[in-house]
Amino acid sequence: MKRKTFYILPYLVFSVLFLLPDMAFALSRQDKNGVGIDQIQISRVRDSVHITFQINLDSIRLRSNRSLVLQPFFKGESGSQWLPAVEVMGRKRYLYYLRNDLQTYAEAPCRVVKAGKDMQHRLPYETTLPYELWMENASLYLGEDECGCGQVIDAMQHPLAVADIAWHPALVYIAPQVETVKSRQLSGHAYLDFPVNQTKIDPDYRRNPEELAKICATIDSVRSDNDVRIIRIHIKGYASPEGSYTSNARLAEGRTNALKQYIINRYALADTLFNIAFEPEDWEGFRQYVKTSNLPDKDQIMQLIEGDGDIDSKERQIRARYPQSYRTLLEDCYPALRHSDYRIDYVIRGFNVDEAKQVIRTRPQNLSLQEMFAVAQTYQPGTPEFIEVFQIAVQYYPTDPVANLNAANALLEKGLAEQALPYLMKAGESPEAANSRGVAMRMLERYNDAAKWLHQASDAGLKEAQTNLSGLE
Repeated sequence: MKRKTFYILPYLVFSVLFLLPDMAFALSRQDKNGVGIDQIQISRVRDSVHITFQINLDSIRLRSNRSLVLQPFFKGESGSQWLPAVEVMGRKRYLYYLRNDLQTYAEAPCRVVKAGKDMQHRLPYETTLPYELWMENASLYLGEDECGCGQVIDAMQHPLAVADIAWHPALVYIAPQVETVKSRQLSGHAYLDFPVNQTKIDPDYRRNPEELAKICATIDSVRSDNDVRIIRIHIKGYASPEGSYTSNARLAEGRTNALKQYIINRYALADTLFNIAFEPEDWEGFRQYVKTSNLPDKDQIMQLIEGDGDIDSKERQIRARYPQSYRTLLEDCYPALRHSDYRIDYVIRGFNVDEAKQVIRTRPQNLSLQEMFAVAQTYQPGTPEFIEVFQIAVQYYPTDPVANLNAANALLEKGLAEQALPYLMKAGESPEAANSRGVAMRMLERYNDAAKWLHQASDAGLKEAQTNLSGLE
């Protein structure tokens, strides 16, 4: 028995094929039996791995009574699989094969070939395997058995090729726009209590200690930050419909100015920093309360609220016609309509990347999306730090499509498609978002959905989407 393993340099190279360095000298090399191998292709399409090559029998030397079994073998670090064999028979051996119920040396060969002048000298070989993880970077070998004993020697010493079929998604991050001025604002509602018909603030009266503390805490959170500058404070006061409109206008204006003066005195701020407004009666808040209430006279009261007529007249009619509901309004609705809305406008200075790497750990709300993106670029994609930065970004910019897209991409880098889906829902309709949705669908083996999204991105001109379509169709 003569046995030999051979390797021939493939002359057609695809992106799915990695050639070993020591194959360079094997270009013109043949085995002792004159068999050559070329045009090796190993590719993955969805859940299948396709292996094809060409067997060159131009120079085969085989005795008439012999068979040559060509036995491919696919082996990775954690798995292996014998592939269907090809058996080439000499003339006498082929006659024996025909006369004895097609007996072969190989177990269920995919092809039996008779050697001779009429033989097909170029034999295409093709087989398809269900994809398994071990096949990524697996090696393709070919052994020979010329004696028919079924023992292929040295079949795994000289690999023909290594399969580079691991899919590496092509993801596109979007750099957020630079904010030339980082303008921010904080806002809230205060429900201050005043004695009847009075406009002076008593800090200790009823709920006032808690309500004033809320306002001061908001201002303190900005003033305590050296990187922040307040540029405007807005206050708008409201009164309830109880009483006359003229009286309520006086109360709303006086109480709004009282809150402004309280803040000026406490913080020694300039009067010009404030923007003051007031609304004598909060009828919009009144309407919303009634609309969602369970008042027995809800529909009738709504008709009065939305109808034409004098405001004071409307309020008197509600009080006179529906006394039970009016008592509920006095207790549950009107107190909430007496409120002061406030908003603090401020700007934050810009940070270089070294500063931003510190700020993101202490006051991430002070960073723009672009500054966070710059921090992320200092880390290797797929690392915990890289993912964390984009998670922080989407936490502080939860509705921003770019923040959501980049957060999704960071997770997809690690193969975490399920975790990326909520962000992809808010990633907008850009080609980059369509590409990432296609990547997620492919990872989840939802191949038809993946193709739809990737074609959408590819049709929009995104070359990375075309890369991600490779092996999908």
